[in-house]
Amino acid sequence: QKNIIDNAHHNFLTQKRIHKSIIDILKINEMNTFIKYIVSILPKTFNLEVINFVTSDQNIAKKYKFIYKDNFLIENIYGKERQLIMDAVEHQTAIFEDIDKKVYSNAIFSLNKKIFGSPSLLVFGSKGKHFIDNKAYDLILFFSNVVQEQILKLSNE
Repeated sequence: QKNIIDNAHHNFLTQKRIHKSIIDILKINEMNTFIKYIVSILPKTFNLEVINFVTSDQNIAKKYKFIYKDNFLIENIYGKERQLIMDAVEHQTAIFEDIDKKVYSNAIFSLNKKIFGSPSLLVFGSKGKHFIDNKAYDLILFFSNVVQEQILKLSNE
């Protein structure tokens, strides 16, 4: 019974952090501030090694300090729009190879192709097993969709 209570408490705290982060995201009205919040602030909030975007556009990657990967690699991971994959890191995809932090598990969300003008990904990386058992799948999917909608909003302003 203690495990059930501990899990319920952990789930409650995770939901609370996700909802607060979403409210903060929706208040941001400028792309650079938004990107900084996602990439720099949120990994600490969620105790992750990385939250970032992966794009094949070198100019966008350089401008915002995103992860750059060639279009072929992204297309192999992309699947269908708004798809969320949660699993152990597959080293052949090499998403995190240029990051100086060890990433063991990841969640990968396929963004709308209108964003950044090419297939792009929103990636979450953890040194632990956060993403292996699909815990919080619905929350991460919801959060990823909010991030996507905010990018679309900010890029149209």
